[in-house]
Amino acid sequence: MRADQAMTPRPAPARARTVATFYGGVLLVGFFWHGVGQDTNDVWRLDPHQDLVTLLWTPAVGVVAGMLAVQAFRALQGRMMWLGELHREFSSLFGRPASGELVLLAAASALGEEVLFRGAMLDAWGLWISSLVFALLHIPPRASLWPWTMSAFVMGLGFGLLTLITGNLGAAVAAHFVINLQNLAYVTRNRPRLALRGPVRPADPAPR
Repeated sequence: MRADQAMTPRPAPARARTVATFYGGVLLVGFFWHGVGQDTNDVWRLDPHQDLVTLLWTPAVGVVAGMLAVQAFRALQGRMMWLGELHREFSSLFGRPASGELVLLAAASALGEEVLFRGAMLDAWGLWISSLVFALLHIPPRASLWPWTMSAFVMGLGFGLLTLITGNLGAAVAAHFVINLQNLAYVTRNRPRLALRGPVRPADPAPR
């Protein structure tokens, strides 16, 4: 195999379609849950009278928040062992997907999860319980990766606050999409950074 072939993204459209279909189901659950509980089909806005101008500028807030969150986790990766381990897990799971597949995966998960957790569950159960359920659905198979669950709880609180402050799902969906897209691109295109446990000690001089 040539070097240029080894670096070519491996397309997996069936995988992308499977994930998109799953999150489409998640979106429908959130849509109908909100419709039954709130007696309205407007799952996007907390206030059904919110104007179009607000709906147009609030996603920009989410884009900025998502970029800041990504940079914060990237800075911590060299200090926390579990982030490197999580990087390897996702890299082995997704391989090296094509760019279009990355966008589809990021968009489907952002829309599906935000409509369910912030569109329906936030209204029904409040900020803390909806964020806790969001975190519990991000429990990894190994205890060494459980800090990911705590980070999901923090992110759930952040997405919920964005929704409550802006009054619609635009900011939360945009932030979630940016985080998913940048992280998926990073873990499938780069090797994990090594994390250091404490200061590095110089080697003892060799005996003469």
